[in-house]
Amino acid sequence: MQRNALDSPTWVRWSAHLAFWLVYFVVRTAAAAASPPDDPNFPFLENRLVVVGVYCVLTGGLLALVAGPAASRAGWARNLALILGALALAPLTQMSEEATPRLFGWSEGEPGPFIIYLFNFGWALPLWGLTQALLGYHFESVAQARAVARAQSLAYDAQLKMLHYQINPHFLFNTLNAISTLVLEQRNEQAERMLMGLAGFLRYSLDRQPTELTVLSAELEAQRRYLEIEQTRFGEKLNVRFDIETGVENARLPSLILQPILENAIKYAITPRVDGGAIAISARREGDLLRIGVEDDGPGLPQEKSAQTRAGLGLANARERLQLIYGANAGLSASNRQPNGCRVEIWLPFLEEERVSRTAAPALS
Repeated sequence: MQRNALDSPTWVRWSAHLAFWLVYFVVRTAAAAASPPDDPNFPFLENRLVVVGVYCVLTGGLLALVAGPAASRAGWARNLALILGALALAPLTQMSEEATPRLFGWSEGEPGPFIIYLFNFGWALPLWGLTQALLGYHFESVAQARAVARAQSLAYDAQLKMLHYQINPHFLFNTLNAISTLVLEQRNEQAERMLMGLAGFLRYSLDRQPTELTVLSAELEAQRRYLEIEQTRFGEKLNVRFDIETGVENARLPSLILQPILENAIKYAITPRVDGGAIAISARREGDLLRIGVEDDGPGLPQEKSAQTRAGLGLANARERLQLIYGANAGLSASNRQPNGCRVEIWLPFLEEERVSRTAAPALS
């Protein structure tokens, strides 16, 4: 967050301190001009300058004592101390009002009642204290708001990281087990292809920051690698089809947002069936929205418990990431197809990538 001088309590509070007593000096001078003094030879301007200077020094010392030299300390006790402390300085400032003329030999100066002094001149002291107390309260509130915003930001990032790095351990186990089987069967070419596919997919998934958006073409390429790994495992049991509308390749979306959805489709629509099944991935633009669909021809969602039973962490993961990043502007729905199968659809704002900060291709090479 970019800050300016007004965000600094040191600069603002000390500037306000000097400005307050400058204004007080101007007010007293204007009041004296409105009611000319009886003795035209008395140096009223010099007297007021010295007296207000004493006010400024005494209250400046109080501010440094209570709020610190940087005027950065605050709290209700310190704010109250500024008001009461300023009022407690009134006897000293009254003495300066009476002693200054005698000290410089301008006049003898006679002591006056404290209450009269307080109403004529001393009212500025509690007003100064109140001003500094309000500034202290303001900066304390700003500091608390920034701390809350920082904590929320850290929690937001941590939550996105948790969701981003939830790689299905079953997928890793099954893939490594399949590679081991291929090696034992001396099907080295398939094992190597599967291993390279796994390495590329893992590199893509771990190289992306959780808060970073990727382009659709990179996301689809990563999912192709994932599905190629699964096709090596399932062989002809798994049929995959992509239907991507021209012109949406550069649309931005959260990286690996499709991963848990495809894992769900593999788990429920392909793995349990002897004859396998098919998965279709589509993407199209609809006005200001990007719509991505994942369909399978499996058993579909159980009617009695809807999507919750089948989805597990998969759809909940993707839905929560969308809500964290886009709020109400994005969403995810799951429904049954006719005569059988399931369709999961994601919609999110269509935003094209103008400057790609990270190159997608090397992560998949």
